[in-house]
Amino acid sequence: MNSENISQERQNLGWFIVLGILMIVLGMAAIAEPFVATIAITIVISWFLLIAGIVRIVHALQSRRQKGFWPKLVVGILYVLAGIMLIGNIFGAALSLTLALGIVFLAEGVFEVITAFQIRPDPNWGWTLFSGMMAILLGILILYKWPFSAAWVLGLFAGINFLLTGVWMIALSLPSRRIPNHRTGI
Repeated sequence: MNSENISQERQNLGWFIVLGILMIVLGMAAIAEPFVATIAITIVISWFLLIAGIVRIVHALQSRRQKGFWPKLVVGILYVLAGIMLIGNIFGAALSLTLALGIVFLAEGVFEVITAFQIRPDPNWGWTLFSGMMAILLGILILYKWPFSAAWVLGLFAGINFLLTGVWMIALSLPSRRIPNHRTGI
């Protein structure tokens, strides 16, 4: 690797570390204020559905002479309607998204436990079992406390995810910054 490539690599790693720090800060903010983070996430998802619906409708109209026009159009309209409904009632949207998250975690956990026993002789099958059991536990906790958990679950989980993502981004970047510059001997 020549010194120009090393310099470029170090600059890219610098941005990766900055992004990692930003993720950690966002994660800590979301953990500190999970209600605010839940509302922010709900708003983003609601607008995403609306915009995605508009894009799907435009795509359907552009390809109206092709097969599948009506299903594409109907799905786009459903996305738009869902987005409008969620934007119109952010607290209701948070309730709905939290309920959906609890159900998804519960279902994911059940399927992971089943998968773990299907791959049981394989090495490390226990990690799949552990992951499935944790997902079931999280799903049960969310659903047990629902609708009260809707005020904090999305924000808290997003905050934890942001925090952990920032940590691994920085952890993976630091050893790479020690690459010596062959031209300068640094």
